[in-house]
Amino acid sequence: MNQTMVVDLYGASIADVDGTKYASLYVGQAVVDEKEEKAKGIVMMKLPCDPEVYDTLRAPKYPIQVELQTRLKKAAGGRMGQHCTAVTLRGGQTPSQAKAQSTPAN
Repeated sequence: MNQTMVVDLYGASIADVDGTKYASLYVGQAVVDEKEEKAKGIVMMKLPCDPEVYDTLRAPKYPIQVELQTRLKKAAGGRMGQHCTAVTLRGGQTPSQAKAQSTPAN
């Protein structure tokens, strides 16, 4: 089951552990209802992603509003969690396409 989330992307990280790459996105959403969410401002979340998703991130600046394609994936301890499989800018481009357009030609 795939889901789409509209969030602000604040950054990403990647680590290599014994030859296996683990990548994560740092995303946030504005709080809509403080009483319901028991939070103020922005709610931040670390979301695991495919290393290929990390490699496509070349946004001209962060934070940037994106659409994340996520799916449920088995995580540590037998739990299910969201896992990002693709990132698209709100204008329909990938972040690497946006970087290419914002970089002046020499």
